[in-house]
Amino acid sequence: MKSFIDRIFKKRKHDAEQIEENKEILSEQIETSIKERVAQNKINMEEVEKEIYKKPGHYFADCNCFKCVKWRNQNAK
Repeated sequence: MKSFIDRIFKKRKHDAEQIEENKEILSEQIETSIKERVAQNKINMEEVEKEIYKKPGHYFADCNCFKCVKWRNQNAK
């Protein structure tokens, strides 16, 4: 009976250790995937900033539509 109980406790201890190892591996994988996504988003943001907007088709000096605002902001940089 003692050997049976010892096996059960050893198995539980072993399972707990494996769970901890799995948690560590999973956390590392999550961190790396987050870092990769952040790097990809930085690249995407640079591409968006490089877009050149055409001059809007209307010619109002005081227009504040989104097309005019984008066009003015790109020229302000």
